This record gives sequence, structure tokens and C-alpha cells, in this order.
Amino acid sequence: MGLKSFEQLEKAINNHLELKRLTMKNAKGIAHANSLIASGDFMIPETWERPTAEMENAYLEENGYEKYALWFLGVDPDLDKETKGHYGYIYTSDFKTVDRRGLAAIRQYSAQNNMPSIFAAAGKMIEKIDAKK
Repeated sequence: MGLKSFEQLEKAINNHLELKRLTMKNAKGIAHANSLIASGDFMIPETWERPTAEMENAYLEENGYEKYALWFLGVDPDLDKETKGHYGYIYTSDFKTVDRRGLAAIRQYSAQNNMPSIFAAAGKMIEKIDAKK
């Protein structure tokens, strides 16, 4: 893997660690995503770009962990809910909409990490978005 900067390396490591520690689906996050899709609040970009650490920190500072949690399909129940590490499988790139490419990435990662409930939830969401196109 050819990484061009420390930031790319850090992002790759954080993404890998996030995916390995999640063990449960986040029912509130799944419900929130489905609600957004039902109201048409989704996007279908050319590529998937998850929010930067700066964007996540700004969102957390403004909204707190309870609202931050709504943007993730998975959680690690062994970690404190008041930490970023508790949450994973983010499905937004802007904390406003569901990102279809993000859901596709979640399907891939959840399949690789034996998370069938998250894989299925993301698949159903993709089907709903595709039906609205």
C-alpha cells in the first residue's frame, strides 16, 4: 500500500481499528438512517469520503455524543459511549445526509469482519435509496 503522507497512514490505521472492534449493531443509528432515507435526505456521490477527524470533533462539540451516535451503524459495547471508539460504520460524509457510497463501503467492511446484521441493514438501506432514484 503506497501512502503519501502521515495523515493517510493515520486514516488507514484508524479505519482498520474501527472495523475490528465493533461487535453490535446500533439500533438508533439504523433507525436514524432509515428515517433520513425515507425523507429523501441521502446523496449518491462519485466516491466515498468519510468525515475528517476535524469534522467529527466539530460535530461532537456542537451536538454531543447522543446525536453523534445516530450517524453510525455499529457500536462496541465494551467501550464508553462517551468516546469515538464506541462507534463505527459511519454512513454520512456531512452529518446531514446518508451517503449511498458509504453504505456500500459498510457492506464490504461488515462482510469482511463477520457482521451480518450490519451488512443486512446497509443492504436494505441501499435498496431503499435505489428504489427512490
